[in-house]
Amino acid sequence: MTHQADITAQPVVRDRWGGWTHPDFFIPADDREYPLPGEFETWLKAHNLKAATTWMDNEVPEEQMARFWETGNCSDWLPSGPAGEAWFTGSIHDTDDGPVCIWLCPLRVGAAT
Repeated sequence: MTHQADITAQPVVRDRWGGWTHPDFFIPADDREYPLPGEFETWLKAHNLKAATTWMDNEVPEEQMARFWETGNCSDWLPSGPAGEAWFTGSIHDTDDGPVCIWLCPLRVGAAT
């Protein structure tokens, strides 16, 4: 039997640089910076969630992206989430490739991943 997701949407209050992470969001084991292959997917399955990503560089004009690279501030980016379901923000954070928003969505009870 599949259970409802135990992680739900929280108010997103971004820091001065534009970042925010859900208090129950995934953390790699053993204090590693990056997860092992499949570790995030296992976490999603354990919490009955699916995920999607939105990259800042795919959503903003070149000038806005250049401003980010100069300042490290992505607070003026308003990530657009996937349409049609109950998606909520899991994390907005910087990567080597620029800011990303990870969206989470509860799977329906009984739905396959």
